[in-house]
Amino acid sequence: MRGGPTGRLRRGSTRMGSNSAGNGAVGKPFSYSELRARMVALLRRNRRRPRCGRLRVGPLELDPLARQVALHGERLCLSKKEFALLRALAGDPTRVFTREELLRGVWGYRSIGCTRTLDSHASRLRRKLGVAGDTFVVNVWGVGYRLVDGGIE
Repeated sequence: MRGGPTGRLRRGSTRMGSNSAGNGAVGKPFSYSELRARMVALLRRNRRRPRCGRLRVGPLELDPLARQVALHGERLCLSKKEFALLRALAGDPTRVFTREELLRGVWGYRSIGCTRTLDSHASRLRRKLGVAGDTFVVNVWGVGYRLVDGGIE
């Protein structure tokens, strides 16, 4: 039994919205705290979802699904962590990633102590990507790292 133009039902019952295929539909009447909790969960799941497709930054091409990297058409051999670091940086080129973001995202560190693992991996990655004289991985002093399109001198 409908109770008005809002679609609200009488006697405390609930009615599913028009999209009740189980993909996050909220029954009516709904509470704002439930709606907010579902939205936060949806955003969290979406953030963790791997991005598919090739990433291109200048002459650098990254294929996350095949786990391959090509520079000027030539395939490069990267270690697991070098590839993960490059993928993180290529996901948002020119953005400066803090050391903490990279150590948490790539290495899964919970607390950031005094470690040079990021610096050593970035150095090896920089060396492998710089074979043609290009510069891709740039250290932003006191902050972290960013990726550029190879045009920096």
